[in-house]
Amino acid sequence: MGGSNGSHTVLAGGAVVTVDRDRRVLDPGAVAVRGDRIVAVDERGTIREAYPDAEEIDLRGTVLLPGLVDSHGHAGHGMTKGLADGTGEWLDVVEEIYFRASDEAFWRAESYLSAVERLEFGVTTSLSYTGSMPRVDDPKYAEAAATGYAELGLRHGVNVGPPSPPYPHVFRDVDADATVEVDLDRAFETTASVIDRLDGTADGRVSVFVGPSELAPEAEDGRASSYDVEQMQRTRELAAEADTNVQAHAYGGQVLAAADAVPELLDADLSLAHCAGITEREIELMAASGVGASHGPMTNAYARARFPVIEALDAGVTVAVSTDGSAPDRSFDLLPMGRIAAQLQRVHFEDPSLVPAGKTIETMTIDAAEVLGMADEIGSLEPGKKADVIALDVETARMQPRALLPQRVAYVGSGLDVTFVMVDGAVLGRDGRFRGYDLDEVLADANRAFEATIDRADAREHVREHPNTWRSARY
Repeated sequence: MGGSNGSHTVLAGGAVVTVDRDRRVLDPGAVAVRGDRIVAVDERGTIREAYPDAEEIDLRGTVLLPGLVDSHGHAGHGMTKGLADGTGEWLDVVEEIYFRASDEAFWRAESYLSAVERLEFGVTTSLSYTGSMPRVDDPKYAEAAATGYAELGLRHGVNVGPPSPPYPHVFRDVDADATVEVDLDRAFETTASVIDRLDGTADGRVSVFVGPSELAPEAEDGRASSYDVEQMQRTRELAAEADTNVQAHAYGGQVLAAADAVPELLDADLSLAHCAGITEREIELMAASGVGASHGPMTNAYARARFPVIEALDAGVTVAVSTDGSAPDRSFDLLPMGRIAAQLQRVHFEDPSLVPAGKTIETMTIDAAEVLGMADEIGSLEPGKKADVIALDVETARMQPRALLPQRVAYVGSGLDVTFVMVDGAVLGRDGRFRGYDLDEVLADANRAFEATIDRADAREHVREHPNTWRSARY
């Protein structure tokens, strides 16, 4: 199904929010697909006349959108939601789990769990670090972390690169019962191996980004350390050699340090996550060089230091909204993140006019695709682009009356409304039923891997509820 063997398939929706160059909203509209590509998007009657012999999928009662793009997240986090809640120790706990207590079965089970969650929420493209800081002692972990996405038919980027210092980082291969020390050389060797093994696999749906944990982790007052310079130079060299993109976390002063020390790293192939605490000058540098930003409005990073979203947008920086999921305290439901991001800016500036509904949708579709360097292929419903399409049920109380559908999607829409998913022209879900996995098996594997990993990490105390969970204003 989905236009295979040269035939056409028509997705006949109630409405189509195209996010195309003209930002057309067609009601009623339709999308014609052949193979893995969109061939036409127009009024429903026009499409039916043009493709009278096409198979038609009746999606009346829904609104069609481009598949959502979650431009920043973390593999492993699907298994660590809520751990160490309120203790301030979550990062230490997950580093122990990811670096020394997890085996291939953990990463494989987590990949299916997270892929199912993203699929059911209409996220057709995503990018995830292999861990909180990347696990780089062996490429097998990144391979396992991509398995679920590849098998379920989703589009996925694996983000892998050097963890932040100090070095060496100590990892444990659970299966071999061996400790492995990793220096910067080995971190880059493993990254290159992951690129060789994974980039372009799953019919091109799986890609690999070079992903240092931070852009310039030792930068102080906008000045890079010698380590920062070496890491940035080698990141740029590997990305250029492999013809792939780069994503890194970045915080105040790090963009300035990069511009001063390795300015060639700042280009449109680079995207930066969080950008918490960056300055006006750093925004100017990002805008001038085409560096995009992936903003997680519910992250701890944003709670500690603001990313100047409106200032970045006004300066011309492409800003995507992401989940940074799915831990410690959020899911992969991307749609609510868009309106949370908008509302935080409105509160900050005391201005309810900020971030219109259409811009909110753009930050999770075409702008997110631009941030990942994929806007020529995905992010909008236009002829020639990949047939990545989702449909949301609008025949519910909160999505009615049936008017102003982009506003309905932006202001009250949820991944729970997704009833149809197509990726690369293949139907992955229809009428709210999704294919390619046995949910009971996915959940059983995840729980089995979780319990074994918690025991290996001696982290059982972090699965307990914090004593201040109830009847307290703070932990």
